[in-house]
Amino acid sequence: MNIKRLFASCLLAVAACIFSWATNVVVDGTHVRLRLGASTSAQILSDGNGDPIYPAKGAVIPYLATEGNFYKVNYNGTVAYISRDYTHLSDAAAPSSKASSAKLSALEKKVVGKHMLSLQWISWDYFGSCNITKEGGRLRCVGQQLSRENEGDYLKIDGYITIVDELNLEFTGTIRTKIYHLNGGEEWLREGTYHFKSTQGRRYWRMQEMDGPDGVTDYVDIYMKRK
Repeated sequence: MNIKRLFASCLLAVAACIFSWATNVVVDGTHVRLRLGASTSAQILSDGNGDPIYPAKGAVIPYLATEGNFYKVNYNGTVAYISRDYTHLSDAAAPSSKASSAKLSALEKKVVGKHMLSLQWISWDYFGSCNITKEGGRLRCVGQQLSRENEGDYLKIDGYITIVDELNLEFTGTIRTKIYHLNGGEEWLREGTYHFKSTQGRRYWRMQEMDGPDGVTDYVDIYMKRK
């Protein structure tokens, strides 16, 4: 009996050593779900619209514990669970490229507000609008551009913005486009996390995941507020 207890204690000690070094969980895949329990049947963590929240590939999330085939994590203050199949443990700190609190506050003043929005298939001569507001500590982004030439064509965006730095934004949510000569005239839906970047001094952030329907390239741009 004592031998069995000793063996069990050793197993627990080994398990503790395996995971005690880990401070973060790194996301290896895309569209990896966060859940509210350590089970594939547990409720999926969603945003205010009920849309699933997908952390970006490469995202670093604070590690709390290991439960079965899931890692227990602290996702922006919410305890959640993420599959071990599409993640790995790391003792590395979160990327330092994320803006510091002081800088983040200054950047938020530049980001929060009304921006112009465009998709080149609709127009670069007249623009839609994108309104970024702060809701419950998060930056909500809602906007659209409607075509004047082809009724029914549109770009619609709805989700949340994370500021990486002045030139880079992460958007998590839905981006819907409907262009009469693409995808059989049907809506093209993007859902997940996308990256918007300003390059070469341009006064807009352009979505980097540009692959559109029918093998075309989409230029989805959020323009910086005018001074």
